[in-house]
Amino acid sequence: MKKIDFVIAWVDGGDPKHQAKRQQFQSKVSVKGAAEDTRFASNDEIYFCIASILKYVPYLGTIYIVTDDQKPTYLDEFIAQGLCHSDQIQVVDHTTIFKGYEQYLPTFNSLSIETMLWNIPNLSQHFIYLNDDFFFNAPSELADFLTDQQTKIYGHWVSNAFIQLKFNWRKGVNRYFGKPLQPKYTIAQMLSAVLCGFDRYYEIHHRPHLLDQMTLKAYFEKNPKVLAEQIQYRFRSALQFLPIGLNNHLKIQHHQAILCEDIEIAYLKNEASITQFLLSLQQKSIKFGCIQSLDQLSSVQQQHILSALKLKFKDYLPQSLSC
Repeated sequence: MKKIDFVIAWVDGGDPKHQAKRQQFQSKVSVKGAAEDTRFASNDEIYFCIASILKYVPYLGTIYIVTDDQKPTYLDEFIAQGLCHSDQIQVVDHTTIFKGYEQYLPTFNSLSIETMLWNIPNLSQHFIYLNDDFFFNAPSELADFLTDQQTKIYGHWVSNAFIQLKFNWRKGVNRYFGKPLQPKYTIAQMLSAVLCGFDRYYEIHHRPHLLDQMTLKAYFEKNPKVLAEQIQYRFRSALQFLPIGLNNHLKIQHHQAILCEDIEIAYLKNEASITQFLLSLQQKSIKFGCIQSLDQLSSVQQQHILSALKLKFKDYLPQSLSC
């Protein structure tokens, strides 16, 4: 069976050392939300992410955890408990993926970090990227992502026209009146399509995504200015494109993609979504999930969610997590 690697970006925003480093730069940030604590919060989601991969993904190669001089506290327990091979989970520092681009460090910007994932040493050509709050909700097969070297992309087409018009208007307001440009997920996706010459973008949502290391590396080697402009921002900027979107539109452009309709995910988005999220955890037809902004819920609600996740992944989690 073909094996491919998994990459998870992770940060412990509660780490005093990381907070001090972040505070050196965030006073210059005028964009709402770009430096808020919730963007860097860690509530043990990464352990559920890893446990879900170990439980449901037979085609797993190596899991790379991308961090900034940090390491999840219980990470070694996956190995100690025999849940994976001794070298199957590896921590990769920002200094490694930004090798040759060290002038852009430190960075606290997920879009900049995602842009450099292709630079992980020994990474498989095709790899699956996850935010640390993503997880697999049911058994998966490689064909969920890759078929005959064709990347499966789940989403739908959206015209650039209205979003581009609105973005240009906002840039004008910023230029003449100084109103900050707020980063938007839709704009970042649109910008990734524009780089490939598309007048529409294939919109994607919060789930694991298949990326191609060689495709991204070749593009940035050919377009070094695009890369430099993208990773110059220490915090998220409205002028940045979505790296996953760039990968996808390059694949579409090269006729290496299979476009699939949107699929349902187990999505914890806010308090109103708790009941449906808990129901979705039990549905095998829902293969992927996302635990977004867990820290925004009450302590009782958080414990309810965490208890359900611990039960679902109980044989694949670090023992310390259940203490």
